[in-house]
Amino acid sequence: MKKVLLTSITLFSVLTLAACQADEDTLEYSTSASSTVESTTASSEEATEASSDATSGASESEAGTIWISDGSEIGETQEIPAAGTIYMRQLYTAPHGDRAFAITNVTMAGDTIISARMDEFQYIEDDGSGTWTGVPNSDATFGESYPEGTILAGKEENNEAYSEMMAESGATLTWKDNMEAITDFVAGKTAAEIQTSIDELTGGSEVADVVTGATFADTAGYLQAIVDTATKGMVSTGIETSNTDLSEAMVLAAPHGDRSFAVVTVAMDGDVVANTFVDEFQYSDPASYGGVPNSDATFGEGVADGQVLASKFANNEAYSEMMASSGGATQTWMENVEAIDEFAKGKTIDELKAAVTELEGLSEDDSPTDVVTGATFSDSAGYLSAIIEAAEAAMNN
Repeated sequence: MKKVLLTSITLFSVLTLAACQADEDTLEYSTSASSTVESTTASSEEATEASSDATSGASESEAGTIWISDGSEIGETQEIPAAGTIYMRQLYTAPHGDRAFAITNVTMAGDTIISARMDEFQYIEDDGSGTWTGVPNSDATFGESYPEGTILAGKEENNEAYSEMMAESGATLTWKDNMEAITDFVAGKTAAEIQTSIDELTGGSEVADVVTGATFADTAGYLQAIVDTATKGMVSTGIETSNTDLSEAMVLAAPHGDRSFAVVTVAMDGDVVANTFVDEFQYSDPASYGGVPNSDATFGEGVADGQVLASKFANNEAYSEMMASSGGATQTWMENVEAIDEFAKGKTIDELKAAVTELEGLSEDDSPTDVVTGATFSDSAGYLSAIIEAAEAAMNN
């Protein structure tokens, strides 16, 4: 894995590991933290810089040894399926400022984007009023690493509260309205076609003249995140289908323990799963793990013990080494998730629910591989349940 370090500073740190099953998390956390929280938002009047540099695979940190793992290094090694097979690409980006990071997901057929989904995550001051909803496990071990007095919140789930904050800066549309305008705009286009629109925006064209319904000053940044995802994001191969009228949903879940949260995206072709993308995010030691974008900027300030929020997919090598050394795992994290994804494809929600029931009924002498070929995670039922949740949400869209 590529690491960009400052030559004048070296950080020595060691992961605290505990004995566990092959797929258990073993990182220990403390709770001392402080952070600066974004007080203004993306509106038609803001002046935050939009740049494709924010989505680079590795980034030098002012603090020293923090680097960025956005998933592009893995994406570069994966094969793109032949025409006739849909696929998803996912990348971690920073389309708007340095106080948040985004999860960008596109479903593609050939070089054409069928659909795009994006959510942004930001630490928000938690005043105890219940106005904001934290990501899963915010109230558990995962949340103990938050900057003091904050919660990590997804903007999609907190659209109402975040949009009210945007309105205080003069915004006339909600965060979700803007995102839907941007994702509707890219559907059916190639990355090259979208790049042309980015060039128009950076050349001085008005946002509304290029992307109907969008008012974000950083619209070019969001479009660039989609282009970068479509060209270098991590790949999940779906089913063979000529149908491009798919139903999709992205949900937040906690399929495995209380030290991480997952983002699960599912595309449905009629009543069967056409494709899935599953990733988890956990606080980890920056000596071994690359953080999500902006971990080396304001977003990363105040996280307990100098840790970084890291994607398991993007850090598959490091996380799998930990699984092997601490629990004797014989397969990588990615191999397990890909086995679960492969199992889900082509199945109905009822068939997946039947598999979850079967997994939950296994004895200690049985293996998850008896139900899901190639999956050794003891929490395989949890991952399938998260896929079911996303599939049901997609069917209701």
